[in-house]
Amino acid sequence: MSYFASELVATAVEDGWRLERSLVYSSDFLGRKISVPRHYFTDLASVPRIFRFIVPVANAKNRKASVLHDYLCTHGESKNVTQRQADIVFREALGVCGIGRIRSGLMYHPVRAYQWAKGLFRRAEPV
Repeated sequence: MSYFASELVATAVEDGWRLERSLVYSSDFLGRKISVPRHYFTDLASVPRIFRFIVPVANAKNRKASVLHDYLCTHGESKNVTQRQADIVFREALGVCGIGRIRSGLMYHPVRAYQWAKGLFRRAEPV
């Protein structure tokens, strides 16, 4: 069963938050633990403005999942985690945080759509 092995402890800094302690998550999907290091900087939820009416910027209930997802998006390659896997872990972590299937889906699907669209534009750039 997936779980957070630590609490989120962060301090507000200019333009975001800095972790005061590592945030550790054990993922059934990945079959291992992911540790977001102390001093990691996050904006809690990098939600494009167009999706903010669907996906709330991180609130008290989804903050841990948002920090974990931010970290996997910025450091996933070094952890052998693809963007798709990072998004799936985000949805898994939302469930651990007590977000139901429908609400987590409303947060997960725009994230996946954004990544898909971002990939389309990246492929369209001249080489």
